Amino acid sequence: MSKDQQFRLPGYQQYSVPKGPNSHGSMILVRATIPSSEVEPVHSGDGVEAQAIRIHLANDSLVVYNIYKLPTKRLEAGELLSQATQELVLIAGDFNAHHPTMNSTTRMNLDGRHLVELLTDVPEITLINTGEPTHILGGTLDLTFISTELVPVAQWEVDDEPVTTLQRQLL
Repeated sequence: MSKDQQFRLPGYQQYSVPKGPNSHGSMILVRATIPSSEVEPVHSGDGVEAQAIRIHLANDSLVVYNIYKLPTKRLEAGELLSQATQELVLIAGDFNAHHPTMNSTTRMNLDGRHLVELLTDVPEITLINTGEPTHILGGTLDLTFISTELVPVAQWEVDDEPVTTLQRQLL
């Protein structure tokens, strides 16, 4: 969304990064009854768009990341995924990363290899995608990682209805 466009969803707190010369724009919506605040995201690579919020829970907090990486940029996700060693995290976005572990129908690229190596090196983080395509033409561009201790209570699915792009909505 550009700066002139306004999007409001009643009952939700909106955290957004406007579309601009160096940003495709992004948004995280949190139900208004859930305490939350914006936080500075860790560096994920030059030109990689990252947005982060903290959801304040009764006895803990959860940091939610929204990531977009252009295919031409390099992902540096070591610090990002290592956040799971310090706090509860949910990291989701379009990583433009390809590896058979994430999508058996694609060839591997450097970013895909990088993420798979990090999953081995950082056992506190888990990829929860089910293998179901997240793009209507097939392929898994959108990935969701969570703190490993959250896996027993996590659910991941793809909504079959496209929103406004060729990608499908993750629920």
